[in-house]
Amino acid sequence: MLRRAARLFIVAALMFSIGLHWVVLQSAAWAGMLVTYTVQGGSLLTGVSQTFDSEHPCPLCLAIKKGKQSEKKETRQADPKQKIELALTFPAELVLTPPAPTLSPLPDFPHGIVRRTKPPFPPPRRGEV
Repeated sequence: MLRRAARLFIVAALMFSIGLHWVVLQSAAWAGMLVTYTVQGGSLLTGVSQTFDSEHPCPLCLAIKKGKQSEKKETRQADPKQKIELALTFPAELVLTPPAPTLSPLPDFPHGIVRRTKPPFPPPRRGEV
């Protein structure tokens, strides 16, 4: 249960970090507007045209637009003192040395390793060792 809650929290945090919450809210607003304008206009064509013509925004659309604009202003007005600068420094002289030789060479197995025990017969079933 805790693992599932942690995953949901991570997904929600990622959604907010990339601005996906605005897409979800705008989709909900369009769905509501489509239903409302279709019922008021009497046809689906009228509902679709009024929903997407940007001349008939609903209160939720206006709130989303205002929220996006305030979010953009906050990112533009960031304090220049808080700017993160990354600097790479390189050493004046770089010396590479080869690795030390191994103490003993690895044994040579030209024919492979011989197995001295037979596997169990019949093979063990799942769960048995």
